[in-house]
Amino acid sequence: MAVGIMLLSLIGSMVVAMPIMVLGGTLPGILNGALTAGLSAAGVSAGIVHFIESTFVTAIGWVISMLGFVFGINLVFGLVEEVGYMARVSYAFDGTMGRLGLQGKAIMPILTGFGCTIGGAAGTRVMDTWGQRLLTMAVVWAVPCGATFAVIPTLATAFFGWGGMLVMVLIFAIMFVHILITAKIFGKKLNPKEDRAGLIMELPPYHKPRWGFLFRQAANRVWGIFKKAFSVEIIVCVLFYFLSYSSTGIEGSLLYKLGVWIEPVTKFFGMGWQTFVSFIASMVSKEAVLGVLSAIFANSGSIFDSTSGTAAAVGNVGELASTAISQAEALAFMIAVTFNVPCLQAVVSTYQESHSLKWTLRIAVYYIGTALVLSCAVYHVAALIF
Repeated sequence: MAVGIMLLSLIGSMVVAMPIMVLGGTLPGILNGALTAGLSAAGVSAGIVHFIESTFVTAIGWVISMLGFVFGINLVFGLVEEVGYMARVSYAFDGTMGRLGLQGKAIMPILTGFGCTIGGAAGTRVMDTWGQRLLTMAVVWAVPCGATFAVIPTLATAFFGWGGMLVMVLIFAIMFVHILITAKIFGKKLNPKEDRAGLIMELPPYHKPRWGFLFRQAANRVWGIFKKAFSVEIIVCVLFYFLSYSSTGIEGSLLYKLGVWIEPVTKFFGMGWQTFVSFIASMVSKEAVLGVLSAIFANSGSIFDSTSGTAAAVGNVGELASTAISQAEALAFMIAVTFNVPCLQAVVSTYQESHSLKWTLRIAVYYIGTALVLSCAVYHVAALIF
């Protein structure tokens, strides 16, 4: 019953967040049209207009979409806590979460991670200590988010047909092992055994929620995240723009040259330059994977436009990729993307919630490293089978 209520709360969070996220997705298109007309009339070159649209406007859209989910999570799960049920959920799952070195309160952000890692990071505010909050965020990153489940099954079906279901079973199996190992590794520093204590709490009586308080609390948290998130998003957008920019096609971009240059190394991890470039793009957003593969194999746009979402993937991108990528490489690539850094917004949200750039970078480097290790292991085993 508790799991069912948590899943319903997650669905409710998405319902609340969806209008704001849709606004974030459509706003760049609206602003780009106005900017193109206004700046072009003012004599600004097309290159500068494209740079502004691709960086500043894209960052605005991403931040608004991220804040929509943060608002929905804080409002709906705040409601669950306000009426007195969250304490009971925490009690019910305390034994299970104790095996990870966490308290029962961690179940909420972990389940939320299946919908969006951003919401999972925001949900760690219920944890008692900073160490438990950060440990929970590190564990949440191992949970494949909704965007991953929108991308990986498409590729799995294209490469393996009905066998794609076995790929998803493998991903869930790796997820559980990943969570256990991650909790062990980070728990030694963030929540050592000698500092752990059982969950001692008073179960509050059920009562009516204070709606005004809930809305103010959710709005205040969203505003606090926006102030930091936008600046980080801008920096990354500008950096990725110059790495992927080219006036002569994909082959002219620094990202392509980097991928080709280190391909002898990435081949050991089971990825050629095409899949490795897509692997890098998946750190920005999981949805970018299909778009970047489409840009590479179908010449459907630039890498940056495909990553930022302004260029859609062609419908048969999976079939096109399957003609150039072996099944062993495809399986390794899907595992690497699934357990890579969730997305740029998740990194920003983790930094905002932890207030520690050092630990945010540590977690990011850890996940990049483990994704490559998993990719390497899966590739070399799969190469013996396929």
